[in-house]
Amino acid sequence: MDEEETLFPEMELDEVDVTDLVDSIPSETKWTYKIDYRNRRAVLDEFRRPVRTKTYREFLVETAMKILCTERFQYVVYGADIGVEKSEWPSWDDHEIIRDIEEALTAHPEIEQAEVTSMTRVDRGMDLTIRITGLFGTAELNEVIDT
Repeated sequence: MDEEETLFPEMELDEVDVTDLVDSIPSETKWTYKIDYRNRRAVLDEFRRPVRTKTYREFLVETAMKILCTERFQYVVYGADIGVEKSEWPSWDDHEIIRDIEEALTAHPEIEQAEVTSMTRVDRGMDLTIRITGLFGTAELNEVIDT
């Protein structure tokens, strides 16, 4: 083996266990980038750099928003348990929508429990209040999710 192969050995993607990498990070230090879901773009600071969540509570809310704004089965990079079927929500009963939301959120390894405490249909979607219990704390999400 030459020096480059020693420093940068080839690795097949199926050899990388991303879950192990993420699970090894303590919950209280996890962060994600903030997204402006109304305008469909990253939130940027004054230097035009992406803004990260600062607290575990922000991390939970941002993670929940990413799940709720992702249509299940639409993106090949995501497994079948990622996202919600919000394009179907207008024809579903409220209890079906609540089940879809709670199941989608608790499929995330960091979220232990999700409870929709309030849901109102509005012109463009659902006005939701969700209590989220993560591995390191709780948060409440209050948001209108477009359908």
